[in-house]
Parts: sequence; C-alpha cells; structure tokens
Amino acid sequence: MLGSWVMPCRFLLLLSGLVLAVSLAADQVELADGSILKGRITTIEAGKLWIETAYAGSITLELAHVKSFATDEAVNASVGGRPAEFGPVVATDTGVLLVGASSVSDAAATEVTALWREGAESPGEKIARERAELLKRKWSFETAVAITGRTGTTERLNATFGGKATLASDHDRLVVALIAERAEDKGLETANRQFAGTDYSWFYSANHGWYARTSLESDQIKALDLRSASALGLTRKMIQTERENLEVRFGASYTYEALSDNTEFESPGLDFTLINSFTHGDSKLNTILAYIPTFRDSTIYRVRHESNYEIPLTASLWKLKIGLSNEYQNVPPEGVARFDTTYFTSLLLNWK
Repeated sequence: MLGSWVMPCRFLLLLSGLVLAVSLAADQVELADGSILKGRITTIEAGKLWIETAYAGSITLELAHVKSFATDEAVNASVGGRPAEFGPVVATDTGVLLVGASSVSDAAATEVTALWREGAESPGEKIARERAELLKRKWSFETAVAITGRTGTTERLNATFGGKATLASDHDRLVVALIAERAEDKGLETANRQFAGTDYSWFYSANHGWYARTSLESDQIKALDLRSASALGLTRKMIQTERENLEVRFGASYTYEALSDNTEFESPGLDFTLINSFTHGDSKLNTILAYIPTFRDSTIYRVRHESNYEIPLTASLWKLKIGLSNEYQNVPPEGVARFDTTYFTSLLLNWK
C-alpha cells in the first residue's frame, strides 16, 4: 500500500521542482554543499555539467558534486545510458523527470549521462565527428636546400637538395623522401649521392603497430652504384608525450648492392631501429639509429645514425636544420672507409 504512493509522490515532488524552475525563468543547479547557480545548462557529458552564467561566463562542474538541477526549456537528455528523450528536465537526488516525455526515473541527478540543447551536437555525435577527424589523412610537405661555394684562388661547390612529403592521420603515416647531394673541391668530386625512399607505419592500438620501408640509393664516392634496402616488421611507441616520442622497431630486412667494381651483394637480414623526437618550445631534436645485420654473413652489417635540430625562423614556414649523420660498414668496398660522418646545415620550407 505504501509502495503504491512512492511513485506519485516522487512525481509530484519533481513536478513541483519543475514549476519552481520555470517560474525562475532560468536553469538552476544546486551543488552538494548547498550552493545554487542560475544560468543556462548547455551540456552534460563525460561526468561534467556546463552552465553559462551572466556573471561568470561558462562554468564546468563535476556532476558528482551536483545535488540537483532543472531546465526551464526542453532539452535532449539521456539517463543511465538509455535513449535520449526531449523535454524540460528536473533532476534531484531522488529521481529524474523529463516532462515532455512524461518519464520518471529513479536515477539520481548524477546518473544523467548526456544532455544537449535542441539543434546542438549530441555528445555521441561529437565523439564520432572527432574520431572521424582523427582518421582523416592530411598531407604536409618539406623542401630543404643547402648550397655553399667558392671561386677564385680555389674552386669549391657543395649543393644538397631534398624533399619530403608526409601523409598522416592519428593511426598511420606515409613518408616519401628524396635527397640529392653533389660536391666538388678543386675539380675533385667529393660527394655524389642520390636517395629515394618510402616509409609506412600503421598502429592498430595506441602503442603497437607495424611498419614497412623501402629505398634506393646511389653513392659514387662510396663505390656504390645501387643499394636497394627494404624492411618489414613490428613497431612500438615506448614514450608518447606532448614533448617526446620514442619508437622502437624490429623486423626483417633485405639488402641488394651493386658496386662500382661490378660485384654484387644481396642477403636477407634483420632491422633494429630507434626513432626519437624531443620538442623544446618551437624547436625540435630528431634522432634515428638503425642496426642492420645480414644473414648471409653475420660479420657484415651496417649502422646508420642521424641527429638534427630544427630551429624555426621568423617566418612560420621556414626552419633551419643543423645536424650530422654517421654510417658504419664493417666490410666496406675497397678504398672506402668503414666510418663516414657528414655535417650539414639546411634551410627548410614547410607547408601543408
């Protein structure tokens, strides 16, 4: 007998709260400590309530600290994750009433999982849109040039041109790179290198993914007519913060080399790579370290390293890149040093 009066009483209590809210001509929020805020409730999502006030602008409240609230206009509201209904809402610690839907719930105000105004984007739609935006691939481009020369007492020319195109989303990245280097000193060629490569990585979770890369390279100074290098394997993000990223790769590789003395070398092998970037203000330090042993002969391997520091210039599109690269071959072609170091300074142009 007593139970049959509970629902009507709750309904009358909530309805009286609605009449009071409407008479105030403003939405009202009562906090657990007894404080009352008046304004316009715009959104409830992710355990937070947003209310616009005339005296303090938009205020964000933790829903756990809200004892009750009421809207004087019809809104879309979902209680306990159930389908949303449309109507003025009165929510207290004893129940939730959606007047337009004549719906009464035993849930407390803190169990209103979503609320949004008519014509506004629902929290579910917002999440879907944000996810779709993250999945969109966007192109970015970079060109690099470094030219130094001298004429008169001595003749010297050093020119490097490079380009990079990146297609990226939040879960994958494709990089295409081209480099051409040429240098002469007193008529003697000291650099003649061309490089073209692609690198693709795809992450099936926040930190785990796979990668594939391939490249073609020619370096006449190192007696290398052609090197074709490819790798496929797994990658993991060990550090992923706003300032620093560290990615570790491990996979299988395949290398083919045609040398200037008409000899050839080809072999499958392994690929170990570390990729690190660290951001300080607007500048950025990039490092890559790779170790590539071969299966054909365990004593034949290559180690590649490059570190560069990118410094933005006054114009937002321009950067200065300073760095060095090292390459070690434990069994190099005849007449070629095992260890080779290159220092460089380049002017970068970036755009999207």
